[in-house]
Amino acid sequence: MSGEARPTSGSLLLSAGAVVVDRIRIRKTSYAVGYGRPPEETRFRKGQSGNPKGRPRGSRSIGAILQAIIGQRITVTEHGTTRRIPALEVMLRRLTNDAMRGDVRGLKLLLSLIERYAQSPQAEHRIADLLAEDLTILARYQQDAGSLLANPRRKSKKKGRAHEI
Repeated sequence: MSGEARPTSGSLLLSAGAVVVDRIRIRKTSYAVGYGRPPEETRFRKGQSGNPKGRPRGSRSIGAILQAIIGQRITVTEHGTTRRIPALEVMLRRLTNDAMRGDVRGLKLLLSLIERYAQSPQAEHRIADLLAEDLTILARYQQDAGSLLANPRRKSKKKGRAHEI
């Protein structure tokens, strides 16, 4: 032991076969520990999951809980009649009432929701125009595809080469 340097506490492993000293024991490793190469003792064992207990049964995601809350039916009395409507509809009705009473933030939010989700007659006309344009594009594509199927081999831009479609 006179010529060998003894590793100090907390020393790092630099090469294969080096001695690593941690606070509990001295160990000799068979390979270098580093990025992407964890110590063998801390690796997952073969056939053992990294999450042995897994997700508990019956636990739900935040999205699932939120959907359940928003879809929950609430009893509402309007003009003397009682009916049950989804919580989301109640929230939107409340937002509309607040906006009509002059709440500026409510009005701003309501207008952005209308702009985003409401369908206008102009949008339906634009969709019909787009559909007609798409149909002409598809018809041209079918004609081109039909001509390619009739003549499957065509010359490549490189000399002497032909490729199949």
